[in-house]
Amino acid sequence: MSQDPNHLARLISITSQALPGFVGRIGPVNANQLLCGSVENPARIASLHGHWQQAHPEAGPHYWSTRSWTLLIWQPVYLSLLAVHLANRAPCLAQMGQSVESGFVGGFCLPEHCPHKGAEETLIRFAAEQINDFTEQQLNEFNSVSSIYPKLARLLVADCVRAALLLVQRQQGLSNAQLRGVERSWMEALGLPGASALIEVCLDDGRACLALSRKACCQHFRRSDGEPCSSCPKLKQDERLRRLRQELLLVC
Repeated sequence: MSQDPNHLARLISITSQALPGFVGRIGPVNANQLLCGSVENPARIASLHGHWQQAHPEAGPHYWSTRSWTLLIWQPVYLSLLAVHLANRAPCLAQMGQSVESGFVGGFCLPEHCPHKGAEETLIRFAAEQINDFTEQQLNEFNSVSSIYPKLARLLVADCVRAALLLVQRQQGLSNAQLRGVERSWMEALGLPGASALIEVCLDDGRACLALSRKACCQHFRRSDGEPCSSCPKLKQDERLRRLRQELLLVC
């Protein structure tokens, strides 16, 4: 396998273009970044959790934990899926550093390495293994300072994967059938098979667009300024479809 350092730089460039504000760099982890397995990581996770506890004390522990967990896992998931489908590569996540500012996790770094190369199914399996390893280590560290049920944590990962796949569909112009096939491949590789959370929404102009119908609630409705999101599993199906239809008119 080629060790050309440009492979990683190209991967980061392609993924950042697909998702504005998704900023990465090549290099060592900064002293204040999140890093799975580091001695300081539990304390940094506790600080992140504490931010949301202080920002929204009325929301309660279910919201604090779910919000913190979602922030911890979204970048590794999006990076992996965008890299596989847009850059035809899969990065290693073991030494991925993540920046935190004002309670938001955004910005990352990766050590110099050659991202994995192969056929799409091979890359999906490799990337899924990376995500699973990251999830399990992060979950152990998270539950040492807070608490989230492992099943809920993995459902939130699965929802994040599907949200990233919808971005891939828009970037690549995949048909709904093609995206459902890719979704199956990812869920099987992640060990999270089951009913699809991608639902087809018919628009007034006759188009049928896929949207995320979440399997896990983000708990945003518990905030004093919050309400159920359009894909919330707590909404009745008709109301969910109505809200999703409005959103899809802007992006589909």
